[in-house]
Amino acid sequence: RFALMWLVFFCNIAAGIALIGFQSPLLQDLWRAREASLTPAALAVAGGTLIGVSSLFNGLGRLFWGALSDRCGQLGVFRLMLATQIAAFAALAFVRDPWLFSLLVCYVLLCYGGGFGVMPAFVLHTFGHRRMPVLYGCILTAWSAAGVVGPQAVAHLKDQGGAAAASYAFALGAGLLALGLLLSLLLRADAGGGKS
Repeated sequence: RFALMWLVFFCNIAAGIALIGFQSPLLQDLWRAREASLTPAALAVAGGTLIGVSSLFNGLGRLFWGALSDRCGQLGVFRLMLATQIAAFAALAFVRDPWLFSLLVCYVLLCYGGGFGVMPAFVLHTFGHRRMPVLYGCILTAWSAAGVVGPQAVAHLKDQGGAAAASYAFALGAGLLALGLLLSLLLRADAGGGKS
């Protein structure tokens, strides 16, 4: 169960953290295509604003999804976050409107933060009070691993993928989330994710 939970957590984080690193240049590209008259400074402001706003969603996700999981169960909420993010990443590959792109990025970051809001209670309800401190510390290594894998994979795609790099990166994110969702189906609701 611990390995499955670690992998589910890893998949959620790797997809989100991969997007964090290149959301600003992608948004700037969309604005540049829509309004060619925008200056580099204006584009940088737009990209920086998205980073700031999406960071707020990251923080809010920890509260929102954590509170929802206390009412509905951690496993069900994790599955909901993973499934809806698959749709968000699939949409990101086709969106050309900078406002809609920004909204989808903020949703992904809401779910990225949500993983950190849900996982402590998930570990507690699965393994109990006695083992929770050690196991939650261990499960946070998924964050470290995802922090290396996600950005490195996107950097490789950017170097090798040319004009299609963004589409490949969104497909990678959707694939990671689909893997996480499939793995979450191997976990039992009574072995974690029960109502508190």
